[in-house]
Amino acid sequence: MKYWPTRVVSILAGLGACFLISAAADASGNDYTKRLVVLAGVWVILSVSLNLINGITGQFSIGHAAFWQVGAYSAGIISVQHYANSGITGLPWLLLMMVAGAIFAALAGLVVGLPSLRLRGDYLAIVTLGFGEIIRIIVQNQKPLGEAYGMNVSPKFQFTWLVWLTAFAAIAICRNLLKSAHGLPFLAVREDEVAASAMGVNVTRVKVTAFLIGSALAGVAGALFAHYEGFISPQQFRMEQSFIILTMVVLGGTGSITGSVLAAVALFYLPEKLRDMGPVTGGQLLAGTFATVLAVYLVKRVIDHFHGTKKEAAIRHLGIVLGCMALSFVLSIVLNQVPVLASARYEAEKLRMVIFSGVLIILMLVRPQGLLGHAEFSWEWLKRVLGQRRSEAAQTS
Repeated sequence: MKYWPTRVVSILAGLGACFLISAAADASGNDYTKRLVVLAGVWVILSVSLNLINGITGQFSIGHAAFWQVGAYSAGIISVQHYANSGITGLPWLLLMMVAGAIFAALAGLVVGLPSLRLRGDYLAIVTLGFGEIIRIIVQNQKPLGEAYGMNVSPKFQFTWLVWLTAFAAIAICRNLLKSAHGLPFLAVREDEVAASAMGVNVTRVKVTAFLIGSALAGVAGALFAHYEGFISPQQFRMEQSFIILTMVVLGGTGSITGSVLAAVALFYLPEKLRDMGPVTGGQLLAGTFATVLAVYLVKRVIDHFHGTKKEAAIRHLGIVLGCMALSFVLSIVLNQVPVLASARYEAEKLRMVIFSGVLIILMLVRPQGLLGHAEFSWEWLKRVLGQRRSEAAQTS
């Protein structure tokens, strides 16, 4: 009973955050901004659902875009063929399509799960990757699904709040599973399959269950995506999409739900933000590259050789970043005195995926365990931080 107040506060905070995000997107009056907010929510669902498979259960699936595609196309084709005669309109129909997407994606997860989850590591990764490509090629050659061109999905539903409410529900499902007795077998399989089996855990059933839940959530994301965009094509679910989802999980910290959410939003936002940046000169590009490499080297040196407190290390990291930013500014002015470098112009939009890849490399060098490792945001953590700050303030006074 003592946990109920915390759970109620968490639910209210989550619901408030969902509707606040929706209100902010609507208030912007910009359809592009609203679309980015919706797509960010879809990526959060995908990363959290894959984290259940890869991070919490410790498997290595790299075909998650296939379940996303199954949910999108199954919900899309049902809407196209049956919406007009269904007698159900608006939000109830979209909720029904979300359930349909979840069911079909879960069945796909069962199909790939049952025969292959006795495998592990690289072998499982190859199977899931192959499954993802098989699904995409099959869809690409089906005339009712629009073949390679794609398929128009109608009607369109643009409920921003529902996308983020679904993301919150996915977070809650994985969080409750991780923090309850039902999640212990998943963690046991992640740590050591042989030991878990010796203790009576049905390893295959745990793996299949993780795949079913993860693929079902990806199917829900697919249904929301299809009905928001109004058009889907096989090109939207290519192999690299699975890699990006996997990158979000690894970057956030395998097993950290909070980390998956943060990484999904950050990795989705960074390439889109770079579209709006103006061109840079050759001098600015060289100066920025040199300063970045130097900053990574110095930060890595502090991590490996400094043994002071976390606060002292953070001050050093901040000093390195600010110093290298200043160095980049000064060095760019000097290099732009060279006519060749000053006249060379590079569009940030064309460099955005190079910058995106560079950021991933830097973060993995500096923080190989991911942004949060296995840590999670929680009310207990917040109380601990606030209590520590209060005690430090009391000692200084």
